Amino acid sequence: MSFSAHLDLVGKHAFLSASKYHWINYDPEKLDEVFRNSQMARRGMELHELAHQLIRLGIKLPGTRKTLNMYVNDAIGYRMTPEQILYYSDNAYGTTDAIMFKKNFLRIHDLKTGVNDASPHQLEI
Repeated sequence: MSFSAHLDLVGKHAFLSASKYHWINYDPEKLDEVFRNSQMARRGMELHELAHQLIRLGIKLPGTRKTLNMYVNDAIGYRMTPEQILYYSDNAYGTTDAIMFKKNFLRIHDLKTGVNDASPHQLEI
């Protein structure tokens, strides 16, 4: 038997995959809710990547009250580094959305694209 390579799917995961098999027990409303949440998470990742590239390239957005615009423009204005890995140990590390440290002042910005409230504990950690 020969199998198709499907190289366009390498590194991707299907929404209805065997590894996340719980969906077989969902009713249509629950399946719709889980799907919408996964789409929102994907959109959030895409917005973070867009913001990363805009900041890296120094491209400001129109000065509106939109969260993405304010985040990108502030990060560029403060000369912050986007998507910086912070490492403490192999068990404690992560990526900050934007960070700068100058004259003993640490500034960290966290881009929020979802519907949940931000928690100061995330920044503290």
